[in-house]
Amino acid sequence: MVCQPELAGHLAGGVLGPIIASPDGGVLLATLEAWLRCEGSAVRAAVELYCHRNTVFNRVRRIEQLTGRSLARPLDVVELSLALDAVRLLPGT
Repeated sequence: MVCQPELAGHLAGGVLGPIIASPDGGVLLATLEAWLRCEGSAVRAAVELYCHRNTVFNRVRRIEQLTGRSLARPLDVVELSLALDAVRLLPGT
């Protein structure tokens, strides 16, 4: 992604653009990152994020609504994960 900034920009903006534009975008991105790192465990993500597991579920539902992608579909998870990497690796995308 570092070598192809256009692709990174497309991923970040096209996939996570609605989250980035959201007032709670930072919290949602952190939740997505924790969710992925914890392999979809709301309990483990909640411990990392210092919140209740239901809060994690609510944020995940909001992520899915904003992006139109499901964290239950493997292809969507790959796309969200790549987009998150693009956001984290390339500032300003």
